[in-house]
Amino acid sequence: MVPVMSAEDIHDATETFERYGVPADRIFNEVMRARYLDYVLFLKPENVQYGISIEDLYENMKKTSDRLGLYEGDEDLYVKAYTFALRVDPMVFAPGVGERNRQLQLLLAEVVEKAKKAKSKVLFSGVESYMIYLAHIADQLPDKRLAFAVKDDLWKKRLQLVFPRCRLMTTAEIEKDTETYDYIFNEETENVGNTAALLKRLSGEGAMDTLISVEAMMDESNESGSARQEMAGSGKLSAFYDAAVAGREYDFLRFVPSSDTISFGETDFSGESLKLDEKLSLPLETFREAGEWNYDIYAFNGSPAIQAILSANVLQMEHTVGSEYELVKPAPLPKGTYAQLQAENIEDYGLDLSDAAEGTFDEGNEEILLKGGDLAFTLYRGRFTMAVIPEGLEFLAGHGVYGFRSRKAYTAPFLKLYLDGPVGHLFLENMKAGNGYNLAASRVLRTPLPSADEETISQADRLCRNAVSQLAAAEKKWKDAKRLSVGLMMGH
Repeated sequence: MVPVMSAEDIHDATETFERYGVPADRIFNEVMRARYLDYVLFLKPENVQYGISIEDLYENMKKTSDRLGLYEGDEDLYVKAYTFALRVDPMVFAPGVGERNRQLQLLLAEVVEKAKKAKSKVLFSGVESYMIYLAHIADQLPDKRLAFAVKDDLWKKRLQLVFPRCRLMTTAEIEKDTETYDYIFNEETENVGNTAALLKRLSGEGAMDTLISVEAMMDESNESGSARQEMAGSGKLSAFYDAAVAGREYDFLRFVPSSDTISFGETDFSGESLKLDEKLSLPLETFREAGEWNYDIYAFNGSPAIQAILSANVLQMEHTVGSEYELVKPAPLPKGTYAQLQAENIEDYGLDLSDAAEGTFDEGNEEILLKGGDLAFTLYRGRFTMAVIPEGLEFLAGHGVYGFRSRKAYTAPFLKLYLDGPVGHLFLENMKAGNGYNLAASRVLRTPLPSADEETISQADRLCRNAVSQLAAAEKKWKDAKRLSVGLMMGH
């Protein structure tokens, strides 16, 4: 995986910078300055041969004060700050770069290896989404002519200081770019047209991998439709895989110099390296003629059991979980203390709150607050579990816990009974990739749901509640039996 500094390393580095006269909120500025000065000063052959004096370094630091502010310490202390700034990973101190993510790390490790094998020119676009890994990417590709594309002009200026040997541009400037690249990686969340534009920047033997958020891919505007047609008609699209990265769903596309077929499947992040778990393969011309970019169509066609259910019109793809339920989203939280519901607290028989923790939050924090009647849903230890939140209770959703709330007539017990049952479970299992699951809440919302009238919903609701009540009672009896067995078996 792509490494970055650990939390302990960052803490130690922050304390070291403070000893050198650099407070925490100024570290990134000093890192930018050090990298810029290192590049500019050692462009001069005499500095390469003889080095640079402390006095010259300090004077050159002052010349950057209009852009980066003035360092407060003396010459001797600045040398230490400058030297140390060159040794740390610069991007972990940059503002707003996000957190480390295992799926993204595995993907970027694969991407870097592909970039190493490319001829010479490599472009990374949409880097705001993986900025924390940029230093490692640059370090791993020292012999490449490396370019970074960002959406924001401010980040273009900042990164030009941090990576002075790299070419920097904004996404808007790509269309005017005349350079071609041997390998491109792109992450896109706003406009699928940006990815189509990047295809024009590939060299004759160039290849591109791209993550496009499902929201951007399925945008219904004419511009997005034209971009999708352009990608399908390029003759380069070879792979179309679903990817869940940090809880968000993406389409992962691969473009090669020339392709006759396109494969569909799940990205597999369950091992130590990225794998693609193929479910279906089609002639590229068939895909182009169909003009269908809904991944579910291909995922469901790759499962004979699901295909049989849909062909028999038992379920309709148009009537989904999302038609009747909404995902509980983060919202500002009133100040207070809240019980927290973690994945391990959710059981088939309900909620196990024996070790539920509490947390105090300041007003304004955005959290997912689950309330009575919601369905808490999670993937824990390799299996899906879900439980209805009892009326009158509320919990903050912990990591990996989703909440589904009824829009009107359908109830949480109805949804639990369906998703826990053989048909619903079949759709959940369709997300399986390797030894794990490619789970995103958006895919659960797109799962076909049986249409039911009020009476059917009521019957299913009662059936689920009664069964769960009996299951909870049996669980309690089993726990009591285990507790009593201690005295029985130990002779007390």
